[in-house]
Amino acid sequence: MNYTNEERLQFARSHEWGDGEVVIASTAYVHKSTTIGQAGFGYVRDEDGALFPMPHAGGVIIEHGVSIAAYVAIDRAVVGNTIIGEGTKIDHHVHVAHGAKVGKHCLIVAGAVLGGSCEIGDYSYIGMGALIKNKIKIGKNCMIGMGAVVVKDVPDGETWVGNPARKLEK
Repeated sequence: MNYTNEERLQFARSHEWGDGEVVIASTAYVHKSTTIGQAGFGYVRDEDGALFPMPHAGGVIIEHGVSIAAYVAIDRAVVGNTIIGEGTKIDHHVHVAHGAKVGKHCLIVAGAVLGGSCEIGDYSYIGMGALIKNKIKIGKNCMIGMGAVVVKDVPDGETWVGNPARKLEK
């Protein structure tokens, strides 16, 4: 859904801030320094141009077999859930923004940043320090190279590298 800034501002003013539910499967490993379920970084401007925080009432779901290392931050969604799929492994210092959806058996390496509402397909690899823009879709079985800055959707099975990221031809 596309909302105007006025509609977003009205939503923010009329809803209570709630802590969305955080569900962590019993077989998941989460390092004690990881933060899960804090509000995402979402703001709208009021009629005077001042920034006003958006409520994040959604939750976070961590599925079975997930492993999350130290100093990872996983934000709860505005609505719905941020999801980390079964068997995914997340390295140190990764940020997963509000509403992101990570598929099954993905590998996300240190320092990667996944923007809000982005989607990572099953069995994909996100390299060290890679940046994925908000709302970008990475297909299944993809490889995103170290330091890549992904600003376009990536089709299934492709390898993308560089800044801005582009398909690596073999």
